[in-house]
Amino acid sequence: MESRLEAKARFSPLPLDAIKPSGWLKNQLDLQASGLSGFLPEVFKDVGQVSGWLGGDGENWERGPYYLDGLLPLAVLTANSRLYEYANKFIQWSLNSQEKSGFFGPRENPDWWPRMVMLKPLMLYGDIDQSGKIEEFMTNYFRYQLNNLDGQPLYRWARARGFENLVSLFWLYDKTNTPWLLELAEKIREQTLDWSEYFLNLPYTANTKNYLDFQKANWEYMDRDDPETKTVFKTFMYTHVVNVAMALKAPWYFYRLTQSPKDLKAVLNGYEAIMEYHGTANYLFTGDEHLAGLNPSQGTELCAVVELMYSLENLLSQTGVSKYGDFLEKIAYNALPAAISPDFWSHQYDQQTNQISCTIGHRDWTNNGIDANLFGLEPNYGCCTANFHQGWPKFALSLWLKAEDGIVLSLYAPSIVSFIAPSGEKVEIAMDTEYPFNDKVQLKFKLNQPARFKIYFRQLARASYVLKLNGEEVTTVLNENGFLSLLRTWRPQDELVIDWMIKPCLRRWANDSLSVERGSLVFALPLSEKWVKVRGVAPSADYELHPQKSWQWGILEDTDFKVEHQKLTLQPFNSDSPPIIVKAGGVKVDNWPEENLSAGTIPKPQLTKKEPQELELIPYGAAKLRIAQFPIILSEK
Repeated sequence: MESRLEAKARFSPLPLDAIKPSGWLKNQLDLQASGLSGFLPEVFKDVGQVSGWLGGDGENWERGPYYLDGLLPLAVLTANSRLYEYANKFIQWSLNSQEKSGFFGPRENPDWWPRMVMLKPLMLYGDIDQSGKIEEFMTNYFRYQLNNLDGQPLYRWARARGFENLVSLFWLYDKTNTPWLLELAEKIREQTLDWSEYFLNLPYTANTKNYLDFQKANWEYMDRDDPETKTVFKTFMYTHVVNVAMALKAPWYFYRLTQSPKDLKAVLNGYEAIMEYHGTANYLFTGDEHLAGLNPSQGTELCAVVELMYSLENLLSQTGVSKYGDFLEKIAYNALPAAISPDFWSHQYDQQTNQISCTIGHRDWTNNGIDANLFGLEPNYGCCTANFHQGWPKFALSLWLKAEDGIVLSLYAPSIVSFIAPSGEKVEIAMDTEYPFNDKVQLKFKLNQPARFKIYFRQLARASYVLKLNGEEVTTVLNENGFLSLLRTWRPQDELVIDWMIKPCLRRWANDSLSVERGSLVFALPLSEKWVKVRGVAPSADYELHPQKSWQWGILEDTDFKVEHQKLTLQPFNSDSPPIIVKAGGVKVDNWPEENLSAGTIPKPQLTKKEPQELELIPYGAAKLRIAQFPIILSEK
């Protein structure tokens, strides 16, 4: 597989308006639009009319661009004209701010980093605007960068995240083939931290507290130009969880320049490398705010969740390797909804895999505050308040991808895609499914005349399937990257049905702990949370969550599972009405104490003579208080 990956994109995203979410996913986006994402400027001034990215005298760094990066696709996917009008204000202000030199954005803050963020939604806008003005705008800006990077090199966050600049640069290069863009790309790569080396030889294999003196981790100290401060800077940046989440795509963009085996190896192994030392059962690596090891009571910042999703979305389309879709669905269907309230009016800064309460107090974070796992408007810090909006919309945009010879079903969720077949016919395919809560995926083809093209399907990890076309079973070809394909002449009213055969299973994690999975869903023991408002004004208030049930339970290693499906409601990620329940055998654990307001170290596997009880486990994303990584219980025979 490694030798066959070319240094160019295998698949490509479709235009912003080519995919229409349906079913439960449309409901999720509509709920988001009616919550904080749709009304954030009214309760969070940093993205309101005073934003420096709207010409105001307010915040002029990353928050306006972060918000637009989620707001624009959300507005288009929900056909919400009010949100689109507000998103367009950011876009038009940025376009109109460009000077003759190519520089754009708030003049008072010339930092390269927020411009890297702003270029991401401008790419999306450029895919639906056919005037060419976005390409012209970016060309002028990148020429400005090329002329000024030597005198004003990347620094601070831009130096850690320079690969984000490469994402938009290669977007433009793939459209224009402008040679000097590669010269600029190489200059940016040289000034960016070497993330390929990082993922190949991970230097931080335990909690960051073992490596970094946080008293020195401030700009006044780290900006000094001497060997010690450079070491502190690199340690700070290389352990910052959002940097790591963003950087998983960095080796791919380096590889496009170098075609080096080193960069390619880092592309293919980066996620697994970081998970080996910092991963937990929600498929996140811990970081609260810095890498925190394997303890499932450590937290992970919500910015890292959505940026990890964006990295995986990039890797899925760019490399065409199916495992990135497996990882992406795990994050999207578990960690993303877990950190957002069912009504989308509050969110967490940090989520814990084992989360027994969300209260104000001192937990064992690496360096986050006492309110970091509250559900609220701006717990701990406001970056996630501005940035979490991209999660669901960009996931929806990645459901379908374009191939030279057809269309790619890369992720499974209800949606409708419209595209032009290689032979020129207009095609529409509706994906009707309740996946991941149910296993059947039904595709209905709508076209005016027959069209011949190939459709690719991502093979789900550890799942068999039956594929039927118009009621007759058909076979497919599986490529080296894990995608099934079917080439034929498609006809009006064709119907293709995939029946995935997914069973619950146990997976082992650190400390010989267990999680329960079924396909892309992780299951957790819900603790029946009680929401208590502690500050602010509803609906964008801050809430503590208090458990109403005991949490010290272990799972039988030889448990049998029962699966129950229930009605799919408006909000499936709600503990009151989960659409699927997995029942497993469990036993109360006596030697598992609470430590620092969190579940303590998971006990080692233990024998028991207790009669097992049936535990009802629900999707992780629905259980805001939960145990998802359990001690192993061994029954005495």
